[in-house]
Amino acid sequence: MKYEPLLKHLLHYDDIVIQVHHNPDADAIASGFALCRYLENNGKKPRFIYAGEREISKPNMLIILNKLGIQVSHVRDLNENGVLPQLLITVDCFHGEGNVGSFAAEKVIVIDHHRIPKGKTVPEHSVIKENYGSCAAVIYELFKEIGYDLNEEQNVATALYYGLYMDTVGLSEISEPMDRELRDTANYNKALIRLLMNTNLTEEELGIIGKALSSCRYSPHPDSSAVSDDPSLPKQQSAYTIADNCDPNLLGIISDTLIQVDMVSDCVVCCPYHTGYKISVRTCTDSVKAPDLAAFITYGYGGGGGHDNKAGGCIDYQSSLPKDIMDFVADRIRDFFTKPDVIFAGRDRPDFSGAEHFRKKEVVLGYVPTAALSPEGEDIHIRMLEGDITLTPDPDIYLMVGVIGEVYPIRREKFEKKYVRCEGTPDVSAYYYPPSARIGQKKTGRQLTEYLLGCKASGSSEILAMKLNNFTKLYSLWDQEHYMYGNIGDYLAHPAHDSNDLYIIRGDIFTLTYEGC
Repeated sequence: MKYEPLLKHLLHYDDIVIQVHHNPDADAIASGFALCRYLENNGKKPRFIYAGEREISKPNMLIILNKLGIQVSHVRDLNENGVLPQLLITVDCFHGEGNVGSFAAEKVIVIDHHRIPKGKTVPEHSVIKENYGSCAAVIYELFKEIGYDLNEEQNVATALYYGLYMDTVGLSEISEPMDRELRDTANYNKALIRLLMNTNLTEEELGIIGKALSSCRYSPHPDSSAVSDDPSLPKQQSAYTIADNCDPNLLGIISDTLIQVDMVSDCVVCCPYHTGYKISVRTCTDSVKAPDLAAFITYGYGGGGGHDNKAGGCIDYQSSLPKDIMDFVADRIRDFFTKPDVIFAGRDRPDFSGAEHFRKKEVVLGYVPTAALSPEGEDIHIRMLEGDITLTPDPDIYLMVGVIGEVYPIRREKFEKKYVRCEGTPDVSAYYYPPSARIGQKKTGRQLTEYLLGCKASGSSEILAMKLNNFTKLYSLWDQEHYMYGNIGDYLAHPAHDSNDLYIIRGDIFTLTYEGC
């Protein structure tokens, strides 16, 4: 059957209801509103609703409803007349969960960015992006898929931008490319966003912040001495606390405050949120990267990510935590500093006795000469899965694009030693996120996929590799100050001819790109 984009599929229905979760936040309202406007612009008359005991009352939410003309109804019963709607779309939530309810409909579709609840079956045609920082980014991606202009209505762009802003703690915990792209693309009402940014706290929420800060716990790093009053000593403590059920944006305020305490090098703040706990992580030293700490704390129970010094994540209620949440966080922080193996390439000699020989598979990879992207010589801002980088175009610098869309720069001399050019083209359908570029000060958008040339490994890339059975921090030969982080299931490797040149390869990428030899 021919694939049909979700937004096109929705136009087959006439009686459509869009439902967001109880006590909806900015991301839910923004996402539902944007979807509602798309349907209205295509001749539909959807109903936009939420249920639960409480009506919307937060000042910032009342402002956004009023200023953007958002019509959303608080309902007790969707089926009072006994007639089922043709289609119920739950947005920023999963149908049937406790924070949504189970209104009946002929068909249900879910659009969400939270983890799929354990034991639940995902309805057909649903779109769930568990790693995205906001549901607003999911809606934006659906718009992009069909060429629907986000900025055609500034109210829609403003709503989605604010939803993203609030769900990613003031844009500080963005890690996914689509979240970043929405941030940079939305032509939002700057005056309104400025007003909303300064209308986020109620007196009750100020109390929540104060309570969380006053109940904070501290834990010296296992390798540090007792706490000292000597201000010349480096930061050497972790801080962690829990906040009452609140808007996730408050977590960023709390963690941004905690990380300023003189002896605190890293902090974790959590609060109950939907089907689990949301966490906010801050760090301020090179020895601890925030996304690594967030991923370690949530490992096996959720997921996390972000920037080097700011990150966030979720812990799922339904994963049955073995202990109280604060004890769980304390144990995970301690384990982060004591359990991972630490390797300095060139100094340490990991045991490779169980390693095997591998070589690159005969798969077509992509590369793009940077000079082809920007013939005018303007700077190239690369948007990619791992983050954003800026390069000056150079005939001797290429961009390599891997099997899942990962991008890294490579000098032409090294490229010609490791790869041979070929006529084939890469399989871009396997890319997790199609890498893109913005050129110069005007940030003119260009898709790297439109410039891709084909290449294959030259056959000279034999390596020794072994699967990691423990979390690992690796300081490479090329950077002894910043570490590479490996999860269980990733691979530690080195070229067959150089045991000092150690590096870590993600498990999913390794499986796609290497084979035994």
